[in-house]
Amino acid sequence: MTTTSNSIPGLNQSTTKVILLSAGVLLAWSAWSSYTVAGPITASIITYGLYLFYWIYASYSKNPLVIRLIVFGTVAGILELVTDHYLVSVINSLVYPGKEAMIWSSPAYMPLAWSNVLLQLSFIGVLLTSRFGLAKASIILCIAGGMYIPTYEHLAKDAGWWWYNNNTAMVMNAPLYVIICEALISLSLPVILNYSEHNKLAKTVWLGILEGIWILFSAWLAFTVVSVVGQ
Repeated sequence: MTTTSNSIPGLNQSTTKVILLSAGVLLAWSAWSSYTVAGPITASIITYGLYLFYWIYASYSKNPLVIRLIVFGTVAGILELVTDHYLVSVINSLVYPGKEAMIWSSPAYMPLAWSNVLLQLSFIGVLLTSRFGLAKASIILCIAGGMYIPTYEHLAKDAGWWWYNNNTAMVMNAPLYVIICEALISLSLPVILNYSEHNKLAKTVWLGILEGIWILFSAWLAFTVVSVVGQ
């Protein structure tokens, strides 16, 4: 069943423009950083700046949807540190330059970087769900996410933010398993967020935990499948 955007608190035209514009800014910054080989400092600048901007916008506009998505993305982003450790230290695939402050195996900005991207994709997922229904929205976002997030993986290498060892099948600078993983992550967003729209914020925290677990499972599943097929 298709819902209307008016039935989802916080989903409106002005907020849609803000989120899409911020996504464009992030993409442009990443492209500039890649072109200039700017180094890890530019990853920190855009991550902290964008995260702060979302909180300011959500507080100023009193937008319940953006607040919910920030909380959801932050919780999932913190748990993504486990996935990063798996990629860095267990399968020896992901490499960080180590020139910035670190949390475990990840740059300190990484949980908030995931929060920013998950917020953007989640908002788009909510928008798609309001127009096309849950099933179509999930499929569309799965395809879009499988292309959108790996774009940053490709740009990140030349920017000096992070890169991957060539010990698995690659598509440009992004491993095939990462593309599959991030498509699976995007696939889950409309379904998970559909359960948080009209519930207490505490439920969004639990759904963020669930998403963090799903990110780890998706990475493991995608890497395992690609490795088995490639043998």
